[in-house]
Amino acid sequence: MPPPAEDHESTPARSSQEHPSPPPFPVLTGNIAAKAFPLYLSMIAGVLGTLVTAAVLGHAGTASLAAYAMTIAVFNPAVMVVQGALRGSMPFVAQSGEDPGRLAPTLRDAMWPALCSGALGALVMTTVPTVSALIGVPEATVAAFGLFPHLMALTLVATSFQTSATTLLIALGRSREALGIGLVHTALSVTLIPLVVLGPGPVPALGMSGAGVAMLTNACVTLVVAHLLLRRRTVLAGHRVGLGRPQWSSVWRMARVGLPMGSTLLIKFGVLSLVAMAAATVGVADAAAHHILVTLATFVFLPATAVGQAAVPFMARAAATETAPAYREVRRSLLAGIVLALPVVAASVLVISLVTGPLLGVFTPDAEVRALVVALLPVLFVVVVADGAQALPGMGLLALKRTAPTLRTFALCFGCLALAAFPVAAAGGLTWLWFAYAVASVGLVLGQGASFLGVTAVRH
Repeated sequence: MPPPAEDHESTPARSSQEHPSPPPFPVLTGNIAAKAFPLYLSMIAGVLGTLVTAAVLGHAGTASLAAYAMTIAVFNPAVMVVQGALRGSMPFVAQSGEDPGRLAPTLRDAMWPALCSGALGALVMTTVPTVSALIGVPEATVAAFGLFPHLMALTLVATSFQTSATTLLIALGRSREALGIGLVHTALSVTLIPLVVLGPGPVPALGMSGAGVAMLTNACVTLVVAHLLLRRRTVLAGHRVGLGRPQWSSVWRMARVGLPMGSTLLIKFGVLSLVAMAAATVGVADAAAHHILVTLATFVFLPATAVGQAAVPFMARAAATETAPAYREVRRSLLAGIVLALPVVAASVLVISLVTGPLLGVFTPDAEVRALVVALLPVLFVVVVADGAQALPGMGLLALKRTAPTLRTFALCFGCLALAAFPVAAAGGLTWLWFAYAVASVGLVLGQGASFLGVTAVRH
């Protein structure tokens, strides 16, 4: 007996709903852009807040600024490892979609890597004064630490939990909420830190300890804001979500994706610190020029980071079925990200080259430093475009839960850069050092691109 006619009609309809046709490429590109722009604004706000903090502590005294630099030299890599580890939850969250029954356990399990990585980083933070004294840091700097490293240890734990919520919001496509968190953090940074460190008017100046209290307060407030937004502006509204008993198999699956990503960021920023040290051995002007170039590169690179993070949910959802059409859609999403990010990155460098004089005047009046920066702008262009080009397939591999190839690529390319940095700087100065940086960046493009294409090769 043949099935009823209504069954024949409903089957294609159900199939269409379960496997909706991909949107046209311009629509896909626009969707990613809409998610990326708030993230971009949030990143700019975060960088500005960091600059304000450094400027305020610089006015508090040279020893305070040196102590801040020593502490942040440990704090920032620790935060990068935490962020990388927590990114391992992004593809799992994106594939949970709008199902609170799947999303709530994923959130609980994602909090455990945040707790473990934050606690480990906090223990390392508490050793900063002792290690500084052992390696011969001047006594004035060691004395200026006070409670600051210990307060920053607590800040790191709070930041880890806040990052877990922000990462999940990004994975759910809630970029505006992530922007709100970033704006709250920046607003508190530019108000609290000058207030408690410098003590304008009748407010007493609390120096480094005040900075630690302000940063801890900032982290706790943004932690509360992030988790409130996660619980009230997503499908988790009305559901109890907390740090409950973990499902260790789920935690391990996230860790297998997140730990290589965290290690990759540690390698990247660790090697870039070595490059900065190598530049400092060349001369004072070279070290200053290198710092300006890195600052410019940081701002120019932000669009690629924002677009890459915004594209992860699109690619993760597309890859859920692991079929040939799914992998083709992942590639299409990555292409949309490239079309969005790289022209903006390239145009940003061109704008910098057109306004070089006034822009460099903000950084330094030294003619020698400015000449070095101008001479290296073409190399800066290659570095930031290549860095943006490698970041996007790296995010694609994250969406596919295949982050080990990214770790291997960075270990090879930046490992070679680390070995070559000091000899190259001694032989050819800052120019040769940045050429070596450019070569390493191009190597990342080739490695990341080949890995992504290999993983997404059409399978029949």
